[in-house]
Amino acid sequence: MLKLEKNMVKLGSNIDSKKKAIEEVGKLLVDGGYIKTAYIDSIFGREEISNTYLGNGICIPHGLQENRNLILKTGIAVLQIPNGVIWKDDEKAHIIVGIAAKSDEHIEILSQLTNLLMDEEEAKKLATTKDINLILNTLNSNEKKEDNEVVEYFETKKEVIFPGTVGFHARPASLFVEEANKYNCEVQIEFNKKVANGKSVASILKLGITGKSTFAIATKGNDEDKALKALVNLVNSGMGEETSEEVKMEISKREYQGEKIEGIPAAPGMAIGPVVVLNEDTIEIKKEGKTSHEERKKLRNALDKAAHDLNQWLHKKHETVDKNRMDIFIAHLALIKDPELQNKALNSIVDGVSAEYTWWEIIKDEMKALSSLNDLRLSQRANDIKDIGKRVLRYLDENAIKSTKVDIKEPSILISLDMTPSETSKLDKQKVLAIVTAKGGSTSHTAILARSMGIPSIAGAGEGVLNINSKNAIADGDSGILVINPTKNDLDLAKKIREQEDIKKEKEFSKRFAPAVTTDKHRMEVVANIANADGALEAVNNGAEGVGLLRTEFLFLERDSAPNETEQFQAYKKMVQHLNGLPLIIRTLDIGGDKEVSYLNMPKEDNPFLGIRGIRLCLEYKDLFKEQLRAIYQASKYGPIKIMFPMVGLLEEFREASKIAEEVRVEVGASKIDIGMMIEVPSAVLMAEHFIKEADFFSIGTNDLTQYVLSMDRGHQGLAKKADALHPAVLKMIKMTCDAAKKENKWVGVCGNLAANPLAAKILTGLGVKELSVTASSIANIKSEIRKTSLKECEELALKALSLQTSDEVRSLEE
Repeated sequence: MLKLEKNMVKLGSNIDSKKKAIEEVGKLLVDGGYIKTAYIDSIFGREEISNTYLGNGICIPHGLQENRNLILKTGIAVLQIPNGVIWKDDEKAHIIVGIAAKSDEHIEILSQLTNLLMDEEEAKKLATTKDINLILNTLNSNEKKEDNEVVEYFETKKEVIFPGTVGFHARPASLFVEEANKYNCEVQIEFNKKVANGKSVASILKLGITGKSTFAIATKGNDEDKALKALVNLVNSGMGEETSEEVKMEISKREYQGEKIEGIPAAPGMAIGPVVVLNEDTIEIKKEGKTSHEERKKLRNALDKAAHDLNQWLHKKHETVDKNRMDIFIAHLALIKDPELQNKALNSIVDGVSAEYTWWEIIKDEMKALSSLNDLRLSQRANDIKDIGKRVLRYLDENAIKSTKVDIKEPSILISLDMTPSETSKLDKQKVLAIVTAKGGSTSHTAILARSMGIPSIAGAGEGVLNINSKNAIADGDSGILVINPTKNDLDLAKKIREQEDIKKEKEFSKRFAPAVTTDKHRMEVVANIANADGALEAVNNGAEGVGLLRTEFLFLERDSAPNETEQFQAYKKMVQHLNGLPLIIRTLDIGGDKEVSYLNMPKEDNPFLGIRGIRLCLEYKDLFKEQLRAIYQASKYGPIKIMFPMVGLLEEFREASKIAEEVRVEVGASKIDIGMMIEVPSAVLMAEHFIKEADFFSIGTNDLTQYVLSMDRGHQGLAKKADALHPAVLKMIKMTCDAAKKENKWVGVCGNLAANPLAAKILTGLGVKELSVTASSIANIKSEIRKTSLKECEELALKALSLQTSDEVRSLEE
């Protein structure tokens, strides 16, 4: 444990200003060999953006994170000012504790300071004492203070490990308190034989919990179990603390003859083409504003709007967006809602200065602090701050961001200073052959997105790349080399490498129309999830054997009124024609929960995911339901169509919907077609043996099924990563569904994101699933994976997965 040394304490100072106090405590740290003199300026810099006054006459001045290179070793110094100096808001500081922290060794001493915050009399003694040993003994003591208070230990508790590496500091403590305050019960944290109030930041700090330490969360009251589960999940999810993210990439330096610019390999692949330079957006903000009250209200509204809209987007896109991309924007939602960032901006607003100006100044400060960190992964998160900063800024002033429009006339290599994740995710893969950025690195979220999108990428190439003017270049994402004006030999080499890399994909793609048959002759149907007519055509061209899920919501969303029967009929007919005889499964309207339409005037629900959604909504709005069914039955005259009801949880729901469908069929004069249902809720699984007697087939929506089985909101910023469809509990639900269908000689498909995972495809095959419905781009790969294995191996793999206890254990089955 760090120890406060005698020579680092100065008693009885007559200093009369905060400035002189910081200079004096800084000098103590310099003389003690803890910091370089320049770090004192950094301490002043910290005071400009945050208040270091804790209370009871105690303050803890310390420098900015980007200046930690000026710290020689971790240590503290104490300056006593009996008469005090004004620190902030007329509060007088008497004990100035200067901190130079390279690690979390100082947390034990901070723990003792928080003890003093709870004991005003003790703090007063230290402010005036002439006995240096009293200060040394108080701050160096790690013994629990004896008092007459009897601590009650709660019985409902669970041990957890603090996920961060720098200790339970103010930010995670505030997040913990924010979550704890959602519940009525009492909350405690137990650590090292000490107990803290889990609803008090100061009390939590008092414990001095260091990185990776084990502590207990305890609750007592009416909702104690619910609170404990939520708080444990919060800690286990990381509490917003960054975790290490290893990026394993093979780097091969290739011998090019042309002018080379070396960067960092960020996403694999080879691209050859012209260069297009994308200039940075310009930010033009008016500094003049109204009163601080009005500007704070304006910022709060913008923060709320940005968070709400991003949250809505996350829920709407969960079925169609790559998981890596989802995780990144879930993290962005957490940043927008970060209380420390919000409070810093709100508290910085003053009369006469606009909210947008203040917000952007805070964002720039945060970016600077992160980009200067020695930790590469943390420094690369500065771009995420910029991304959310611009997202909020657009709501503050829609004219503040002047975007540079680039007309990419032919497929090109895109060069920019840096790109935010939002900008990257919107790129047209048909036009952007590769991305080269002057800044960034392989672990940035932009690089992660580029990998998930299959776009070769080079990062950290230096600002010289922004001046390139080349009609042709080579972007080698494997080695991180950009070749300007390549020679013929360079082009031949690049083409050869690219051809070798394409062989595997081309081999898979060339066999996309062949069925997915295992080595022991078991046939698995691989079909597509689509949302429109173009998707049907793309599915066919990519080798789909039909459509396993047509999301009809695309016809109903983002409009002022519902589509009429004719419009729907024409859309479904066009898809049938594109499929040219291949089967089309149409899911009836799945509105509600995370998908809303204004024209239905649906009442606001406390829990929309457990409210009027899916088949319940169809039965609530029967005219709308019948109109859609009429369009479907009319389209069925032009090709093979099946109907599928979403979110069915009760037998009576399926029966009523089927009855209405039959009435419509007779009215339209169409032939009978198969009617199935989605398996998305536990009740449907548990009653599957009864449902399958009346349904023609099942299709498992693993996205929703996972959410309901694990009781984890798939859009929750802390839990989304844990809502894993490969969890054994979810796999057991799938097995139960397949077993029930098998008894009635009926089939089960899977249309959730899980089906596109190669490991999951094998497990699902082994569980008894007969059809996998995936995105069009995944069809060739999934077919290829199934052809490599046998049904027997899949069944053994599935049996092994069912015996495991966690999703991590299941994922480890992949070699």
